[in-house]
Amino acid sequence: MQSKLLKRIGLSVLVSFAAHSGSAQDITQYVMPEKVSGISQHRMLLSGTWQFQFNPTQTWKPVVVPGELAMQGFAIEHDRPVLYKKEFDVPTEFKDKTLILRFDGVYAYARLWVNGKYVQDHFGGFTRWESDVTHLLRPGAKNEIKIEVTDLKDDISYASGYAHHPIAGILRDVELYALPACNLSNLSVETHLDSLYQDANLFVSVHANASPGSTIRFELTSPKGDKIELDSPIRSLQDGKNEYRFPITRPTKWDAEHPHLYQLSMTVLQEGREQMRYKRKVGFRDIQIRGNKMLVNGSAVKLRGACRHDIHPTLGRTTTRELDSLDVQLFRRSNMNFVRTSHYPPTERFLEFCDEAGLYVECETALCFVDTHRQKNYGPAASQNDTLFTGRYLQQLKEMVTSFRSHPSILFWSVGNECNYGGNFQYSYDWVKQNDLTRPAIFSYPGSVEKGKKTFDILSMHYPGVDGTMNQWGATTQGFQTSSMPSIFDEWAHVPCYTYSTLQDDPNIREFWGESLDKMWGKLFDAPGGLGGAIWGYIDETFMVPAPHTGNSYWIEYAHTAKPKDYQGDCVGYGEWGIVDVWRREKPEFWGTKKAYSPIKLLATQVPEFTSGTPLVLPVYNRFDHTNLKEIQVRFSYKDISGSFTPESLHPHRKGRIVLPAQKWEGGEEVKIDFLTNENELIDAYVVTLGSHSSFGAEKSSGKLHVRETADQLVIEGKDFCIPFDKKSGLIVDAVSKGEVVIEKGPFLNLDLNVNHLTGAEVREKARNYIVNDEDWMPGEFSWKKEKHQVDILLSGKYRDIAVEMNLRIHSNGKLEIDYRTTGEPNGWLRESGLKFYLPENIAQLKWKRKGYWSAYPENAFAGNKGEAPLYNSRKGGYGEDPGQPWNMDTHNYYYFANPGADVQKPLTNIAKGMKEHIYSYSLQGNQKGALEVLSGSGKLAARLNKRKDEQLILYVNTEWDYPEIAWGNYCKALDVVPCHGKITVQL
Repeated sequence: MQSKLLKRIGLSVLVSFAAHSGSAQDITQYVMPEKVSGISQHRMLLSGTWQFQFNPTQTWKPVVVPGELAMQGFAIEHDRPVLYKKEFDVPTEFKDKTLILRFDGVYAYARLWVNGKYVQDHFGGFTRWESDVTHLLRPGAKNEIKIEVTDLKDDISYASGYAHHPIAGILRDVELYALPACNLSNLSVETHLDSLYQDANLFVSVHANASPGSTIRFELTSPKGDKIELDSPIRSLQDGKNEYRFPITRPTKWDAEHPHLYQLSMTVLQEGREQMRYKRKVGFRDIQIRGNKMLVNGSAVKLRGACRHDIHPTLGRTTTRELDSLDVQLFRRSNMNFVRTSHYPPTERFLEFCDEAGLYVECETALCFVDTHRQKNYGPAASQNDTLFTGRYLQQLKEMVTSFRSHPSILFWSVGNECNYGGNFQYSYDWVKQNDLTRPAIFSYPGSVEKGKKTFDILSMHYPGVDGTMNQWGATTQGFQTSSMPSIFDEWAHVPCYTYSTLQDDPNIREFWGESLDKMWGKLFDAPGGLGGAIWGYIDETFMVPAPHTGNSYWIEYAHTAKPKDYQGDCVGYGEWGIVDVWRREKPEFWGTKKAYSPIKLLATQVPEFTSGTPLVLPVYNRFDHTNLKEIQVRFSYKDISGSFTPESLHPHRKGRIVLPAQKWEGGEEVKIDFLTNENELIDAYVVTLGSHSSFGAEKSSGKLHVRETADQLVIEGKDFCIPFDKKSGLIVDAVSKGEVVIEKGPFLNLDLNVNHLTGAEVREKARNYIVNDEDWMPGEFSWKKEKHQVDILLSGKYRDIAVEMNLRIHSNGKLEIDYRTTGEPNGWLRESGLKFYLPENIAQLKWKRKGYWSAYPENAFAGNKGEAPLYNSRKGGYGEDPGQPWNMDTHNYYYFANPGADVQKPLTNIAKGMKEHIYSYSLQGNQKGALEVLSGSGKLAARLNKRKDEQLILYVNTEWDYPEIAWGNYCKALDVVPCHGKITVQL
């Protein structure tokens, strides 16, 4: 059977092309009823445990369906078929019924047998396909399904190449269901609003297997449960295609902010007797493109979203009902109103959750990287003009549209991702436009489309710069827009995931990314032709593939195309590019997304002038599309006073004000403001400062200061501290605070720069960077002098060609001030400039206060305006196991550190490693009473911790910093290296 695979595939392609190059009726998608008369339970879910055979010589073994085979230990090979089987009893009451076997997704090429008889084949791993198996099954007896699955190297979805390992398997649910002889298929429900967006027509199109005397009864129920009176609710049902229209007066409309759903019930009757009943949710909404704007129900919309993949943490490229629901909840919680189902259609239940919760959807067919970015081992796959592939293109497109077209959440279709244009894409676009007149369609890359051809209604662009100006394959935007049509940046703001060394050392690049998203969204929102953006991506693209028990994990050889050799391990994928990880834990990017995408923007978080005892007026921007500000609630707290109120009327896309009730306002105090839905869900949070920001500093000098010299050291002592200097190196050695060592050695120069000014989509490292090496320190002058309450020390030296001069001042209260300056640096973009100190292992706790980019953060945030966290966590999450803790507390990572998960025996927590920017205070506490605190009254310093491979703990204190390696059009400061200098204050 396996030896004839290639011949079978070729034949199947030709058959597929012949069968799927025509109209929508070539695809049959049956209507799954809610009830079938005469049957107590008409549906059988066949997911669960199946038997699996790796090759004909091996025994059958149990596997989980749905789920990838590789994620269950089977090292599937490309272009080699494997076999599933399932035995099950078919209920006796299924006798004399039409029996439909439904597969929601089998990757990538499948051949089906029922009770030993061949049924059909199918290309495409992410679309629903069904088989009428009525005459093959035996009701009241045991039956067997066999399905042969092949992971094709030339699959047009490129899904295995994209996942960096073969994802073959039954990836979605399998179900058997029974229908009466008179049944329905290829249902389409459309709503059309009038020119004033008040009244509507409800259109229903359905194909029927019917006989004379068949009728269909329609019932419509409002979102409040009221029955809507329909014109002639019982209509005749003809064999073949049937179309019905119902005028509806002033329906309650559906949009992402008001997801009002009606319920449509259809009952099929034969000679007046009920045969089956079907229900589905209906949203009355209208989509139009007018100029360079998209309108939903007559109002311009702005799409703030992310790209989503199906990922289960242990089963791979699959999902569950619980995960589908959770993903929609997390989208809404992060203030997103839009999801792109990259790079294939989702499950239908995911769309049902989008309908109910209110998410706009770009639904994309499973076509990716055709003749563009494929890994070389998958070949160029230039199938865009190949007629042997036309059937595959059209079949899965038709299956997607036919299955999903009735969902109000779908705003537009996508006929391909980042592909080179060709005739097969033209066929795809033309078919969509002929068969669904209610929605636009897009194609990426639009710039590759031949002149005079049309394959998109919205311009889809990927990875604009922060100013929104870009040219991609000849397509151009200026300021996030064009004048001719809406522009959607359905991949933008790429979450940092390729900067491997940065993510090992300083995960704060994730926090910094939120600033970029905020800048981009703010500019796009004010650009009339900017439709929106979708973050790449929503969820991490990492697969903790287990060691195979059958076969060899050959994909490791090509699965790390972008990763350095010393980073390779069994965990594969593109990287951690999500705002949540595969376990759906919120990462630092999640809060950045919630803030940047907030539909309510408080335009001032500091009030320099105010009058106590009068209302406090704050400017606000309503960035909702359909919601008046009076539909939400405002909650405030000030000192021990709290209250809530409904704000003044403010229409969408308008600026106005909110007015807080009069209080005895005082300078230096803060007002916390939460914006809430009427269901008490947090939309956004702000902290408003009255007067000036508070600053933090050490006490003034007092007490006595003692200096003593030995042959090797200069020792400065005061109350509760001692700072020895090694005369030979000029560096501090074993500085003590309250009897505990808090600095082992330092200060060393910290200088990290990008020497070739490189940034862009393909920067996957720090480019060519230069980092000063501590071992290169060559001391020069070391001198000191003492005054009443201070000791001044001059220290100079060189790191190869870079000269450093430091002026250190030690006060009697233990405050150490260091002014440094350098000369001789190479040119480039600055990554970090500052000083660093070697710390002892006994440092165990971190506390900080800072001026963050956002005025408000959640409790225990990765980089909040104030926080406290342990440096270490004894809990180590195992490979492929649920971490069972917040992301901030992780110490091991099996993607960036490969199989060991860390490169030291006692790694730091994520929250401790991440740089805290614009600090007022950064305090490190020892196991006993010793403490070390970095101070900056103006909030101009940043500090972070890291460990070297020899377990040495290091404190980095920076006067300048940036992330030029962030790339992908994201914001960075682009700081040119100039002679570096600055002042750092440390309190012992």
